[in-house]
Amino acid sequence: MNTDMTKTHSRLNQYCRIMALLTLIPILILLIGAISPFLYYFFDRQDIGLVGFIFSSGGWENVDPVSLSGWQAAIATLMDTSLILLLVYAFYQLRLLFINYSQSEYFSVKSANHSYIFGKLLVCWVVISFLSEPLLTTILTYNQEESARYFSISFSSDEIITLFLAISIMLIGQILKKACQLAEENKQFI
Repeated sequence: MNTDMTKTHSRLNQYCRIMALLTLIPILILLIGAISPFLYYFFDRQDIGLVGFIFSSGGWENVDPVSLSGWQAAIATLMDTSLILLLVYAFYQLRLLFINYSQSEYFSVKSANHSYIFGKLLVCWVVISFLSEPLLTTILTYNQEESARYFSISFSSDEIITLFLAISIMLIGQILKKACQLAEENKQFI
């Protein structure tokens, strides 16, 4: 019986190591994609293979990047790149969580904190994406004639699902943290 438990434990650690490696894929894709807004807004390079996946809002679709002034391109680049880097940091926290799990740190405050931070960053990403879209579309269409200016705002079912999952992950992280603290208190009484 004990050997079955050891095999399961070892297999779980190995799966966590694999997941820690696999989280490098979105991190690397997002880091490469972080240059995409710069290339688009400043050099009119519309596709490096990641533009449709990376850009947070649809405000850039109807805008000719050549017509943008320097301040518009700089603000748009900063906004889009900031959102991408926020997501990179979220996936980095997820990677750290899997690394802890691969080292059998299932019920540690450190692991619970990584889970909580991952969820919190996803919530921030959804909220900031929602708030940045109207600002970005206003900035990008600022120099156009009055009839061509627009203000865009949207909240899709994908964002609702991401928000729900992110809040759930945050709560699970807080519950695990509380459980770890209670377990530590119980050890002190024994």
